[in-house]
Amino acid sequence: MLSSHVFRLLVVCVLLQPCVAAPAKEAQPIDPVGFLENYCIDCHTADEPAGERDFESLNLGDSHWDTQLVLQEAIDQLTLRSMPPEDGDQPSEQDRLAAIDALTQQLTRMRLESSSTNGRTVLRRLSRREYRETVSDLLKIDMTMFDPTHEFPADNLSEHFDNVGDTLVMSGHLLERYLDAAEQCVAKAVGPSERPSTQEWRFHRKFPQQAELRTAHARAFLNRYLCLYDHPFNDKTEGGYGHIEAFAGGVPVDGVYEIWVHAKAMHRDTKYSERAVKIDLEEPFRLGIRPGDSVIGDMPHRQPIQPLLAESVVSDDEFEWIRFEVPLDQGFVPRFTFENGMHDVRGSFARIYRMHFNLLPQEIRDTRGIFEQRIAIISEGALPHLRIDEVKVRGPLDVKWPTKSQQALFGGDVTGEEHWTDSEVRDRIERFASRAYRRPVTETEVEGLVAFFDSRKALGRSSHQAYGDTAKAILCSPAFLYFQTSTTEDGQLSDHALAERLSYFLTSSMPDDTLRQLADEGKLNDPETLRQQTRRLLASEKSDEFVADFLDNWLDLRSLGSMPPDSREFAAFYSGDLQVDMKTETRMFFRDLIDRDASLNELLTASHSFLNRDLAKLYGVDEHFPPDNASEFRRFDFAQSPVQRKLGRGGLLGQASILTVSANGIETSPVTRGVWLLENVLGTPTPPPPDDVPAIEPDTRGAKTIRDQLLKHREDATCFQCHRKIDPLGFAMEGFDAIGQSRKVYNIKSKRPIFTSGELPGGAKFDGPEELKQQLVERKDFIARTVTERLLTHALGRRMEPTDRPAVDAILMPLKAEDYPTARLIESIVTSELFRR
Repeated sequence: MLSSHVFRLLVVCVLLQPCVAAPAKEAQPIDPVGFLENYCIDCHTADEPAGERDFESLNLGDSHWDTQLVLQEAIDQLTLRSMPPEDGDQPSEQDRLAAIDALTQQLTRMRLESSSTNGRTVLRRLSRREYRETVSDLLKIDMTMFDPTHEFPADNLSEHFDNVGDTLVMSGHLLERYLDAAEQCVAKAVGPSERPSTQEWRFHRKFPQQAELRTAHARAFLNRYLCLYDHPFNDKTEGGYGHIEAFAGGVPVDGVYEIWVHAKAMHRDTKYSERAVKIDLEEPFRLGIRPGDSVIGDMPHRQPIQPLLAESVVSDDEFEWIRFEVPLDQGFVPRFTFENGMHDVRGSFARIYRMHFNLLPQEIRDTRGIFEQRIAIISEGALPHLRIDEVKVRGPLDVKWPTKSQQALFGGDVTGEEHWTDSEVRDRIERFASRAYRRPVTETEVEGLVAFFDSRKALGRSSHQAYGDTAKAILCSPAFLYFQTSTTEDGQLSDHALAERLSYFLTSSMPDDTLRQLADEGKLNDPETLRQQTRRLLASEKSDEFVADFLDNWLDLRSLGSMPPDSREFAAFYSGDLQVDMKTETRMFFRDLIDRDASLNELLTASHSFLNRDLAKLYGVDEHFPPDNASEFRRFDFAQSPVQRKLGRGGLLGQASILTVSANGIETSPVTRGVWLLENVLGTPTPPPPDDVPAIEPDTRGAKTIRDQLLKHREDATCFQCHRKIDPLGFAMEGFDAIGQSRKVYNIKSKRPIFTSGELPGGAKFDGPEELKQQLVERKDFIARTVTERLLTHALGRRMEPTDRPAVDAILMPLKAEDYPTARLIESIVTSELFRR
């Protein structure tokens, strides 16, 4: 079958603008077998099939992949008018279209049959994200700087979902990675053998900078200061990650550390223009801390795991002490970042010479070359930056002993291993395995694990080491890696399997103590209890994982940033770290719908969203977001900005995350966005187009409008069938560029205007995204069914199939009169027959 990427690419080639094209005459039903006999079998016989394609023996009742391949080729050739050959009998245009339609329906049925799981969730393993969350909760490990799945192969996706059972393959390579991950997890949980003592480090006025800046700083400041110039997401940072060279080995043990930084903000009143230094000088400068792994090294540059641990506003011109309290793993060091620093500081040196030559001191005006200009500008000292002259680190703080991870692993006191009795060893193993397997362990399982422990002891391992080895074996067991399939006599999931399904649905991790106790007592498989537990989990912080993971799956937000926007044209994407902010906006928006139990209609009709100042600048409403709290997210109603409201802000379709993930990082396509809406909002995807039609590339240089480019398809009746569904949706969103900024022209130089009007199948007309939303809400039942099916796919780990339609309708029917309240929809899913079997 075609990959999602190829599918999207191919859809580009069959688009047609319905607003100006006359509708094709409706094709009448036709017998596909009779059509093939009349026009194809003369050449494609079983004895001498032309092109090695035998239609005479073709069985349209067979869903085999070979049959699907032949049928798809027939559809493509008919669509392209390549067949029948010119010297053969030709069908009428009406019959050709009817045959394409009939064969496409037949192919669609075959594909559904061949991928069907007969309404059952197949045996499936934990996805990468579920594995991460599970070992974190099982062993009480802080995953901020630790990812045992880093070398796992990427999970196969099915319609963007990473947890569909029949696509989550197991391989020898993955098994090797599971062994490595188990080693890492258990070693991290075991931790130090003795209670670590609190230590202190002081670093003062000895701060060599990265190689590109070292000479300049040695000459300008004698390395007395650690200076931060650019934000941490520049392509080539210079002063983006302030590291302490003398702290090369990092902290000695995992823990929470207190960090004092003596810092000040410099030159927010710089004489250079914002065009030259590319920074928002209205905002107070913000100092951040991001971890650096000493094993990787290369501290001045980006690392794979570098979350923002903390940040603080820095006062202008006067040094002050700023206190942070952050987690740091063994071997990690704090790196200091200028979170809202300059964009492209490397290029700023040349820009300053070009744009502000007359402002430079006379003695440096004749400087030539990037190397010397860098030294001159830094020495001259008017660049906006953060300056640090002292850092103190103290920790780990408030160490509990034994640690939470040690208690979770060993099931109690970790001392006195030499006195562990056989029964105590057995009890510890049984309790840990029961938690890891998310159910009671069998006597046979316990016996096997105890025997494994004894075998490790016989090889000379200590009790602690043998127990650790047994824990690794548990983490590599199918009982840990795979979901339960146990059911009762009437086909319902057992209580423990139901607890597992509910927990992974709403927290992406293993059942907590409350769910486990209800399952142990056999009280969970009751609709009212399930409803109560759903409400409890949705109200917990752990459900933020559900919100994030579901939106990644449903809306394909996982792909955000996979096609990075051009750093010159879309500098704001990087200077504001908008990839993170965009996801945060959509997550907070959906979280709010759940918390308020608001109607699903608000996915489209809401006039509000959740923004910080960087997003507000992107949306043109930054006047409502004071610079002093630039990083803070808050609810904003676009009714306060009628211009942006009219442009379509508010609700999903005006959010930058959606507009970016439905573009390609450089340009937009009404095709891609139209297909995205059909698939993810209306739940009515179009069939794959022919393979051989060349793609249309939108001309953002202004030679043509995209509508003009699509003219070539308007007269093709075959293309029209899908084109009329896709084009209007995509054109309505053309008023937004590749990162979601509003625009009126495709290119400033060409000034080719953008038109966002259209007409939907059925004749409903609209002008702009706001009017389109009102038309889409008229199809609210389709939208509710789409969201419900996506929630069920996320919950059950399988695709929804046509046979599930009555069960989906049964979930939705009681909620229709209230326009499908979000939280109660989730409750109805959990209490449904689909969820409980």
